[in-house]
Amino acid sequence: MEVVAREAAVAEATADAAAIEATVKATDAAAAAATEEADPVYWKAHSRIWYPIAIGGFLIALAVNFLVPENIPGLSRGLDFSEDYPLTPTNYRIFLIAIAALLALLYPVSHFFPTLRKKLLHKAQFIFAGGIALAFWDLLTSKFFVLKPPYFPGPVTILDYLPTNWFNLLGHIAASSRLFITGLVIGTVAGIVTGILIGWYRQWFYWLFPILKFTGVVPATAWMPLATVLLKPPPVAMTFLLVIASWFVISFMMCQGMESTPKALYEVSETLGARRRFLLFHVAIPNAMPSIFTGISMATSMSFLTLVAAEMMGATAGLGYFINYSKTFSKFYQVYTAIIIMFIVFSLILAAIDLIRKRALRWQKGLVQQ
Repeated sequence: MEVVAREAAVAEATADAAAIEATVKATDAAAAAATEEADPVYWKAHSRIWYPIAIGGFLIALAVNFLVPENIPGLSRGLDFSEDYPLTPTNYRIFLIAIAALLALLYPVSHFFPTLRKKLLHKAQFIFAGGIALAFWDLLTSKFFVLKPPYFPGPVTILDYLPTNWFNLLGHIAASSRLFITGLVIGTVAGIVTGILIGWYRQWFYWLFPILKFTGVVPATAWMPLATVLLKPPPVAMTFLLVIASWFVISFMMCQGMESTPKALYEVSETLGARRRFLLFHVAIPNAMPSIFTGISMATSMSFLTLVAAEMMGATAGLGYFINYSKTFSKFYQVYTAIIIMFIVFSLILAAIDLIRKRALRWQKGLVQQ
């Protein structure tokens, strides 16, 4: 009897252990599912079917370009658009095949990089929409010419022009980038220094803040006539406009960040024997760092908007100059190409600023919601 009772107790304990283990596994699975659903960054539905559909979007665009015949009703070269108007689809087709192949390659590679996999699945629907948008753009321009040249070039025209003129475009990109970075760096340094002065010293606030408000109300491009007359040569005047475009935003955000520092931080630091210099460099300025990067991002956008106008007032190179030159000769496919390049360059600059921000503010991780 004792043996039977002991065996029954062992069996009951084993069953209890199995039940506990199953409960733990179910809880872990539920927690993992909840964590996946609550992902604040890659929150889009993680259905695996959308990724091959996204690749299919570019294959659809490729099929449209191959299968739909060209139709140019009532249009003729030399009259409605120039003889050298690019319409050869080879580069566009290579581009679509390359994008589809890259997406197909990234999927198995992403098994080794969980963050990349989440990002791909999160963006799959948007990627599909991009492929379909290219197909419609091609139909409305290079196929049916509902949007007629030379004012509405299609992707075929842009990609036929771009590879054969990349060296010329690279020179304009370098000129614009040099001017933009110079203006933004000077404006950022001046903005941070001004923000510290008006945010920390009452006398500086009294004299500088009214000037700062006036400068912020007036658009940077409104200073163009004055800058053209007073500042020589033209690159100096253009740099001045970019500095003005970024200086106000960064100064204001720096000042606001310092003023938002909780008084308790100052009181605790002073209790521990901190001097005024320590409070400035180790309390006020670190507290303003998130505001500084917000200001830099805003200043980058405003400076980029100012860049095009600045390059139209005497520059001999740059994307703004190139757009103005192309518009004069009705080569709108060159205008669209420059706009697309500006979008890519601007996106890369913002991505670099975001990487620096994450590096500088890595102490915030876990304290604020991303």
